[in-house]
Amino acid sequence: MSDYTSEFNVVFFNAILNASEKFNFYMDGAYTKSEGSFTSFGVLEADETVPNQDLDYSMVNEYSDLDFALFELTYGVSFQVDTDARLYTSVTYMDLTDNQPYVYGDQDGSITYYSAGMTVGF
Repeated sequence: MSDYTSEFNVVFFNAILNASEKFNFYMDGAYTKSEGSFTSFGVLEADETVPNQDLDYSMVNEYSDLDFALFELTYGVSFQVDTDARLYTSVTYMDLTDNQPYVYGDQDGSITYYSAGMTVGF
């Protein structure tokens, strides 16, 4: 049998600057480090022999090591339109680093996306 182990560490921060009663700036950030792997299956014995098939699972655990780091940063502005409604706009940057690229191929990459909208409370 095999055992799966995982470890996740997250650091998160949030800051808000109220420039006026209706206008504020905000920033969120997070860094996540994730690792996971399982131990070797050992030798798997088949109940019956299948001709022309040489299946060897002894190295499968070598391809299970997941090791990712994710950095995310959001900066935004919001404006209070009414007591229960706000308009906002923000920019988010995300960067993913894959420290074990042989598992699923190289997953490294970054993205920046923009959003705008309205929140309504009721």
